[in-house]
Amino acid sequence: MKHIRLVVFIIASIVSCQNSIGQYANLEFVENKGQWETNLKFKGTMNNGAFFLTDKGFTVLLHNPNDLEAMTAYYHGVDHKSETTVAKINAIVNPQDSFVVRSHSYNVNFLNASFSEVVPDKPLDTYNNYFIGNDASKWKGNCKIFQAVTYKNLYPGIDARYYTNNGQLKYDIIVQPKADLSKLIMQIEGADKVFTKNGQLVIQTSVGDVKEQVPYSYQIINGIKKEVKSSFKTAGNLVKFVVEDYSPNQTLVIDPTLIFSTFTGSTSDNWGYTATYGPDGSFYAGGIVFGSGFPVSSGAFQTTYA
Repeated sequence: MKHIRLVVFIIASIVSCQNSIGQYANLEFVENKGQWETNLKFKGTMNNGAFFLTDKGFTVLLHNPNDLEAMTAYYHGVDHKSETTVAKINAIVNPQDSFVVRSHSYNVNFLNASFSEVVPDKPLDTYNNYFIGNDASKWKGNCKIFQAVTYKNLYPGIDARYYTNNGQLKYDIIVQPKADLSKLIMQIEGADKVFTKNGQLVIQTSVGDVKEQVPYSYQIINGIKKEVKSSFKTAGNLVKFVVEDYSPNQTLVIDPTLIFSTFTGSTSDNWGYTATYGPDGSFYAGGIVFGSGFPVSSGAFQTTYA
């Protein structure tokens, strides 16, 4: 039996964040059927933001965890005028008549790559429906959900596969025999600074740092997995992989892990205000949903909520 996830939007700029790494073991990738911008292919929700797979690479959107905590304290407070609730909110920020959520996004673009074949896999038996604003053309149903997405032949003989493992976002670079790894170049746009430290790739933003662990790379030769030494190489905002002493005649897998350890605050949330039942046993609820839409431009920005 199919299970339906119903996502209702009252305001066009608010996007559902039902599944987050903080709540579920795996990040889920929801297909774009026209409910979002045309350059998006899939969207996944994380603890303090979102992860977008685009037609050039991927985009990471992050919110300031203190700002989200203040908003959560306000909307979850029973009495907004009570000393306890006011003190909790003011200890973080002083919202007065509105909340300001500080955010930062950056893009990772694969230079000179091909994005002609995108293959999702590990589908779930659920799907999302989106009703965004009053424009019926943005109402999309049966949006399928996957646990992994692969960009095939991003470069000749090189694939990129995105998935999560134990709550950590991962992407595998799969280099087929004879493929030229030197063609793979990642350009990071919108970050404050990009550098390596202790072998990790560090991406600085205005709301905290994102780290990519030292890539674990390997080949399977004669049925035996052999670890291969690899590292990041940066030049300004350009990033490449350097792999030592590997066999070009065997498939090579480069396996970095993105760490959002700084972003451990409140997950995106929803606050219910009313609920009722239907004559057929169905359930209806109304409230406010906070989530992450696709950023218009990369870099630091802030959003004010009345």
